[in-house]
Amino acid sequence: MELLESVPYLDQLLDFLKGKEEWLPRSLTGRAVLVGTIAGVTIYLISKKRYNLPPGPRGWPLLGNLLEFRNKTIYEKLTEWKAEYGPVVKFNMGHMTMIGLNNIDVVMEALVKRQADFAGRPDSYTANLFSDGGKNIVFGDYSPTWKLHRKLATKALKHYMTGNHLDEGIERSLTKGIAMIKEIKGPFNPHHAVSLIVFNIINNICFNFTCEVSDNYFRKMLHLLNIFVEDTGNGFLEDVIPPLRLYHTKKLRTILKEMGIFLASLNGEIDKHRRTIRKDNIRDFCDAMLLAQEEAYQEEDPDVMSQMTDAHITQTLSDIFAAGMDTSRFTLLWTLLALAEHPDIQNKLHSEIDDALGERQFPSVSDRSSLPYTDAVLHESMRLHTVVPSGLPHKALCDTKVGGYDIPKGTTLVINHYELHHDPEQWSDPHIFNPDRFLDQNGKMATKPESWLPFSAGRRVCLGESVAKPELHLLLAGIMRHFKVSLPPGAKVNTEPRGGSFLNVPQDYELTFVSRL
Repeated sequence: MELLESVPYLDQLLDFLKGKEEWLPRSLTGRAVLVGTIAGVTIYLISKKRYNLPPGPRGWPLLGNLLEFRNKTIYEKLTEWKAEYGPVVKFNMGHMTMIGLNNIDVVMEALVKRQADFAGRPDSYTANLFSDGGKNIVFGDYSPTWKLHRKLATKALKHYMTGNHLDEGIERSLTKGIAMIKEIKGPFNPHHAVSLIVFNIINNICFNFTCEVSDNYFRKMLHLLNIFVEDTGNGFLEDVIPPLRLYHTKKLRTILKEMGIFLASLNGEIDKHRRTIRKDNIRDFCDAMLLAQEEAYQEEDPDVMSQMTDAHITQTLSDIFAAGMDTSRFTLLWTLLALAEHPDIQNKLHSEIDDALGERQFPSVSDRSSLPYTDAVLHESMRLHTVVPSGLPHKALCDTKVGGYDIPKGTTLVINHYELHHDPEQWSDPHIFNPDRFLDQNGKMATKPESWLPFSAGRRVCLGESVAKPELHLLLAGIMRHFKVSLPPGAKVNTEPRGGSFLNVPQDYELTFVSRL
């Protein structure tokens, strides 16, 4: 009774109910339950922790702000809301509370200063389906298993970067792609040729072989990857409207079916490697992961063995394949389009490449320091056409703060990389393609601007950054060593991206490739 009497407003509530006995249960037990329920709710509301949450738009019950994304991507809406609410914005996607970060100061506070606080991934229904319960690196939550696989994958990629592995992979991939381009007369859509070049680099990293454009394996894998891009769009309703999980939408059913085929193809190559692996000759990323698995099993440590199952191996290879393929090919396609639109920049690029390579047809890792302008062109392309505009979501692992606001444990954090790359406070004329902004007064690459963040930062920085940057640098130099690209006469190019909130994919376009060798 003392506790009940100490609850504020309870006496007023009881006074209010006097004379309204018809509202109350007739039995003494029923009345006691009612009073106890009221007291419990009151105590909960009083004792519930109060948060100083960021400002943001009001949403609808159950739906939150979901309807506002019908004709807008996440990064477009966050950019709009920044003008009204500031750099830290709270919004709701169905039942999920989300925080959007829109400038470099709050992004660096979250991803670098408080990187341990935001190292998690949100518990997404569809991500769990795609990753076999979070067994991959991209969607896996922060855990001992995630740390182990991240460490093993990093080690395997470093092995690939030693010796001549990358040089050989670049030449093998470019040789097949360039031969394909030379066979085509007149303007054409370069999507297939660029996809072949990038696919062969990724496949060479993972499985140590390259494909012809006619190979069924390449065609099937590219078809599946294209379906993922086209159908993902702004995400899946199952993530924000839980009742839909009882019967999946057609879009999710299609993706799950194609994902099964994709993983089966990877497993076919993994099985081939199991039969031919040799400890004294690690051929590729797949060999490195299988060897790590074998060593874990030899130790007979149940905890380690549970983190190195066949499903974990498949999911990690899927990460390398899907993430590396899409980001690299779309970056190159945006860059080729930009060079066709800016022939003066292309001429400067050609001069640098010709001087650096001399009589050689293909660039090598040792040439990178001699190709700063080529590197600057890539950096500018990744800034202007941010391929992953909203990044991958983070999750707060504890109660924390960003920008002076409270961020409760479990909250999803979205980084607006597109706005970071177009912020007029950080970039002069942000919508103009200008590679010189990345060079110093001597024509060398300047210190990277803090607001250039295509690979994210902190504990969840992109696993493949150390490979992707030199790979893209050398692939672009190799393509432009062989060709001059231009738009067909009178062509009007639509530079509005497609692909929804998660990927900025260039619209279909045609280029004319003229051989320079």
